[in-house]
Amino acid sequence: MLSDGTVGGRRDRKAVPSKSQQLVRRISELIEAAEDVHTVLRSYIKANVSVATLVDQGAHLVTALEDFDGPVRRGKVTDALKEFEAARHRVRVVMFALAKEQGSSASDLARALGISRQLASRLAAEAEETHQ
Repeated sequence: MLSDGTVGGRRDRKAVPSKSQQLVRRISELIEAAEDVHTVLRSYIKANVSVATLVDQGAHLVTALEDFDGPVRRGKVTDALKEFEAARHRVRVVMFALAKEQGSSASDLARALGISRQLASRLAAEAEETHQ
């Protein structure tokens, strides 16, 4: 197998995607998670405006919340934010693996991302474990 993942000019089906390809895929997943957060938050805002309107018109708060599935909305927001954070973490881990492969230091990438050196160190260690 050649360094570009081909065997005799053909792509090896078992070839591991390059770190660049992994990053592109992870960024795509992050964008999808961000769009989901956006959709969930728009719905959350709409429901809260409705609850506020009902309360302003004299409705009982608990009844207004029940009318708009308060616990369900809260759960959806929490789940969407958790998935977004997980996707962002996966992107960062691949970034550290790719940066190392390209000869950049963890400190260089930390500065470029605007994150602490401590977080960068943890992400670099995780990248080392998972992207050897």
